[in-house]
Amino acid sequence: MAWACLCWRDGGGLAISSLLLPADEAAFRGCRIFGGKETKDDPYTITLSKEELESFMELRECMCRAPALGMPDYTKPFLLFCHERDACSLAVLTQVHGGANRPVAYFSATLDPVATALPGCLRAVEAVGQSLTQCESIVMGHPLTVMVPHSVEILLTRTKTQHMTNARLTRYETIILGSPNVSLKRCTVLNPATLLPVESNVINNEEEMEHDCLEVTELCTKPRPDIQDKQLKENDCIMFVDESCLRDSVGILRAGCAVCTIAGIIEASWIARVYSAQVAELIALTKACHAAENLRVTIYTDSRYGFGIVHDFGQLWSQRGILILCLRRNCVVFFYANPTQS
Repeated sequence: MAWACLCWRDGGGLAISSLLLPADEAAFRGCRIFGGKETKDDPYTITLSKEELESFMELRECMCRAPALGMPDYTKPFLLFCHERDACSLAVLTQVHGGANRPVAYFSATLDPVATALPGCLRAVEAVGQSLTQCESIVMGHPLTVMVPHSVEILLTRTKTQHMTNARLTRYETIILGSPNVSLKRCTVLNPATLLPVESNVINNEEEMEHDCLEVTELCTKPRPDIQDKQLKENDCIMFVDESCLRDSVGILRAGCAVCTIAGIIEASWIARVYSAQVAELIALTKACHAAENLRVTIYTDSRYGFGIVHDFGQLWSQRGILILCLRRNCVVFFYANPTQS
């Protein structure tokens, strides 16, 4: 019965259904494959058409196949191999059987639009969360080891990124780190989840390469790896930038910016064809970076918008094709609430 179910599930049912059925009762009783009798004096042979022969050969091949999935054995621990490719989470739930991992279930799901825009390592975190939710009805709280080609636990505990909201990060921590039966390991062997097909034909091999997830995530967050959000310990100079936008006596909006150091003013001027204080702030930061080329500099600004462009959103916009700011090496933009206390 088990083999029959296997054959029917793996395509044997299509092979059986394609065989021609007897037209009447007499044909049914005389049909050999339905239990018809033959005698030594009255032998007969079955003549199959080309389609029937192909169906028979396919049925025989299905009967010789090994079972595709095994039944879960709750006396053994589970292993969940996770993978993310082309904005899809792929997972294979396995158990050790006969010295090898035998699949128990396959899972796949499409990431939500927000998770799709995350960097590759953070998309893997979303894939692990989805896969754990899908397999919990089979695992039912038994020991489960998650194998993933990324440092998921380090990303959740040590990464400070603006890519994820607090609500999303809390959900990941609850599902992945809050389950007492779940342990995380980095997969260093062939991940069977990478062999599952997806609709897209794009091949993404970034998970197959050895990399540091923290370093990759930081590179996806900061425009440059040497930019900090606190004052440098060793400075060649310290700069201050400010902007303004107001209407002149005629009623026309005019914007200006200023760059200065403790010693004096570097530049202070109106900006032509600019009618926004935010744009003027970005221009001021850019001028300061050009003035401090090849120097270690700390730049102070009273604009939360300018600070956020550098440390929070600049790299995201750059990845989407929006060029905002040109930054130089060894530069740090520091935000303070009250310029008079700087």
